[in-house]
Amino acid sequence: MFYIVRMKRIAILESSSRSLINFRGSLIQTLRQLGHDVFCIAPDAWFADEVRAIASSFATAEVARCGLNPLDDILYYQCLSQLLKSYKPDVILAYTIKPIVYGTMAARNLGISEIYALITGLGYAFMNVSYHQKLTGLLAKGLYRRVLKFDRRVFFQNTDDLNEFVTLKIVEPQQTVLVNGSGVDLQHFAVQPLPKGPPTFILIARLLRDKGIMEYIEAAARLRKIFPQARFQLLGPADPSPSGLPLSAIERYTEAGVIEYLGATRDVRPFLSQAGVFVLPSYREGIPRTVVEAMATGRPIITSDAPGCRQTVREGENGFLVPVRNVTALTAAMRRFIENPQMIAPMGEISRKLAVQNYDVNEINKLIITETRI
Repeated sequence: MFYIVRMKRIAILESSSRSLINFRGSLIQTLRQLGHDVFCIAPDAWFADEVRAIASSFATAEVARCGLNPLDDILYYQCLSQLLKSYKPDVILAYTIKPIVYGTMAARNLGISEIYALITGLGYAFMNVSYHQKLTGLLAKGLYRRVLKFDRRVFFQNTDDLNEFVTLKIVEPQQTVLVNGSGVDLQHFAVQPLPKGPPTFILIARLLRDKGIMEYIEAAARLRKIFPQARFQLLGPADPSPSGLPLSAIERYTEAGVIEYLGATRDVRPFLSQAGVFVLPSYREGIPRTVVEAMATGRPIITSDAPGCRQTVREGENGFLVPVRNVTALTAAMRRFIENPQMIAPMGEISRKLAVQNYDVNEINKLIITETRI
């Protein structure tokens, strides 16, 4: 029996060109191999050449990822509408809140019915700590509720986010699909030998308070007083969001000898190879890609007992979970590895096994393609 697969025109909407490469690159390549035409849209052109190398075409639609200026959002919506009208896609795959909200609106007005939303985490707007977060959360929930009813499937990366959207009646249960994050290329992120020398920890993330960076720095400061030979590294770019940390603040801790700030990079693997333990005390995630990358390279994990993060750790097997915003617990977890370095290798081996079992990008792509019937 022969099956004829009709080539489809697929538009992928993302919040940055970097994410198109780092998080969607494998999916884009798979869709192209299946014979589909893939048009990518992002607010910036920083990685435009890399995107064009794997996609059919690429265009920018500028928007402030974390901004609340209605005029900016209206202009973004108009630009998306023009691009989609010109491209005439059969399918829309939209990631993160603004591409989802305004992409769905534009698609609906153009008569496009095959719309899929991929929730990569709820983040800042759903933390409900500050007044600004609560206000942003109310707005986000309202916008999601307005548009997601039109989407054929809504993909979530953890059960906490999925259940919250169902409980708040933002989506219907039958719309939802659970996937294990964005996945990683297990060959690209191969096992790397553990470094020799003093215990070395690394946190890789955008410079956001919500990633638990200040808790990590405070824990490092406490541990440095007891174990001056231990090293605490931080890698990641600055971020303009409301919870962003200024580079000047990070540099002060570097100058004081508390941490080693390594800047930003396009390839985290050389930096993972220099550290033995990965730390991410984030307040909330989808499934944190940096944690999965570290797991794939054979590193034990210390992360927070928070949505998205807790899914990556089997307590005491491949790492430890700590309460959110709890510096004392974080310090204690890190100290365990300093005092018992023999735990690092076997826990790292379990991390790799879990990455293979749960986070293979090829398996995750298969699920997305099956559920979207592309």
